[in-house]
Amino acid sequence: MTLANLAFPLCREPAHEERIRQVLEACVAFITQRVPRPRLVGIVLMGSFARGEGTVLPVGRHLRVLGDIELFVLLATVVDYRRLRRQFAEWSREASATIGASDVRVELEFGPVEVRYLERAAPSIFVHDLRTHGKVLWGPPDVLDAVAPFGADAIPPEDALNLLFNRTVEQLEAYDRVETLRDDGLLAAAYQRLKLLLDIAGSALAFAGTHESSYGRRPGAFANLLAETPSLARLLPRGFDGAVAAAARTKLTPEEGQLLATVAGAPAKEIRAWIQHEIRAAIPATTAVLRWELGQLLGVQGDLPSLLRRYLPAPALGRRIWEWAKLALNTLPAPVPVSPLRGARLFWASTPRVLLYAAATLAYLDLIEPNAHARTITTLLPMGRRRVPTTDDERRKTIVALWRWCIRNS
Repeated sequence: MTLANLAFPLCREPAHEERIRQVLEACVAFITQRVPRPRLVGIVLMGSFARGEGTVLPVGRHLRVLGDIELFVLLATVVDYRRLRRQFAEWSREASATIGASDVRVELEFGPVEVRYLERAAPSIFVHDLRTHGKVLWGPPDVLDAVAPFGADAIPPEDALNLLFNRTVEQLEAYDRVETLRDDGLLAAAYQRLKLLLDIAGSALAFAGTHESSYGRRPGAFANLLAETPSLARLLPRGFDGAVAAAARTKLTPEEGQLLATVAGAPAKEIRAWIQHEIRAAIPATTAVLRWELGQLLGVQGDLPSLLRRYLPAPALGRRIWEWAKLALNTLPAPVPVSPLRGARLFWASTPRVLLYAAATLAYLDLIEPNAHARTITTLLPMGRRRVPTTDDERRKTIVALWRWCIRNS
């Protein structure tokens, strides 16, 4: 199968592009064989490869895609979406284990959505990048025109804040998961460090109304933002803008950066310790931008835990009703025992999303100062007293599991 609409740049190294195109063609065939017309409306490439900034690194005799390849799958009706939602998660794993296990190793992610989502999609970072950079691999070439165009200044500040909260949760997951990784897995974890630095800068830019999706242009835009925003610049560690620029260079041209040299040749134990050290080392920059964004939203200054306390009651009553009702109707089983009574009490505190974000941020801080916020974290989780996690490790794993259940996969 050859797709005529794959004639666009995928990465900065032309020698790798043909093999990546073969992976994309295989992905389209994989999906179309399982979801025939008329249930399938379109398949759209998202993320770095859609912008021509995919990260591909030769490792031995194969290519390793750092990050993943994201395909947005448009389905005809909401009934199709509900019926196939779980199936797509399984298909993503299956495709990663087959298509992504040959001479190009890659994690594949198929994200299903009802096609009418495009017409009602509100401004966000994701929708902006979908409308601006999404590439239709299969289906009507103009299907993305259904998304109403908007400028970067229309992206809600809360969306930028949520981006950084989500990255914080992912850092908690990576910190524990690294202990089980080997070879390509360690390389991917090291790459995640680069992405975090770029996303810290990206969150600040989007919050300020100057979202820059291109990794190549992001460091310059971020440097300009710091020059124009002393309130942000003074919170960040010295030299952070240089670290963002270095991360962008390695992301775009990984063979010229230090990523491979760092994780190649050293014993796995040393690499794991280095990655965990780097996760902790990024905490001052991550929390600095969180402090700045929360302070701007709330109109007050303070340390991060106090700003989180002030942020908890921010969601309006209607938003709380919607999120708690959505959680109650979640068709996926809860990954940990959840107490309905505790959830009812937490309704008056905030939404499930904000509660988990606050708990995750405090657990993130506890990577540096263990147990410092243990008591507060347990008050934010929808679990009965006998079920609450009692160690930092357990709290991190519980937060990540709940986040995947009611935010990431919801």
